[in-house]
Amino acid sequence: MQHEYSGDTPARPDQPTPQQEPPRLRVRVKMPDTPPTFTYLLLGLIVLVYLAGQVIPVQPGMVVKGYRVTSGEELLVIYGAKINELILNEGEWYRLLTAIFLHGGLAHLFFNGYALYVIGQDIERLYGHARFLIIYLLGGLTASVSSLVFSPAWSVGASGALFAIFGAEMVFLYRHRRLFGEGGRRRLQNLVWLLILNLAIGLLGSTLIDNWAHIGGFVGGTALAWLIGPQFRPLPPTDASLVIQIEDDNPLQKRIFVPFAWAAGLILVVGVLMMSAA
Repeated sequence: MQHEYSGDTPARPDQPTPQQEPPRLRVRVKMPDTPPTFTYLLLGLIVLVYLAGQVIPVQPGMVVKGYRVTSGEELLVIYGAKINELILNEGEWYRLLTAIFLHGGLAHLFFNGYALYVIGQDIERLYGHARFLIIYLLGGLTASVSSLVFSPAWSVGASGALFAIFGAEMVFLYRHRRLFGEGGRRRLQNLVWLLILNLAIGLLGSTLIDNWAHIGGFVGGTALAWLIGPQFRPLPPTDASLVIQIEDDNPLQKRIFVPFAWAAGLILVVGVLMMSAA
């Protein structure tokens, strides 16, 4: 993947007059292009989970853990959704993770799957496999914990994890705003407005939207991306082709403690909530 970068180097050696703007030399920057393997795997997983829910036979009026279910889709929700009382009172903490792979209907699956396909590819290509997975999974867990703390309603969906990688894209564009020039700044502004629109829809729209999960996922993804995300620095061109190579000043190895500390913090919050509910 290659992007243009407007440098500050004059295009010709003569000195500009005070009335002239110094001409800028436009060069090509060679960015990372990691294959989005895990984006496709995650997309396939949420589709398979949804399809499994459509083929599991359910007896009419069947009661599972005190909930009456009437279809395979609802059965999956009962077994894996974020349901506060089952997490806090029954110790079913795994629901904080399984909820981000479940969807409440075909439209829900389509919109989240499309968003994962579009945003996930960009982030995995730029951040690499490991950082992408860390932000997606820990961001999704942060979304579930945020919903557990602030929302009594049960919920499912990958949108919290998607808001996490959405935040990671905003961090990347902000951190490299000089590298991408005016085009990058415009894209960042568009993402800010898109974020405001989505949060407004959650606040003013249907009560079925778990806005606390969206907020938690965005905050978690943004913070994680800021801490472990790449910080690319352009290196001088080595030939006449004016193709700029880059170097990452923030490799994951330097910040490998961050995801473990983040996960420990989430465990601590859930543990305190479970002890308080006991």
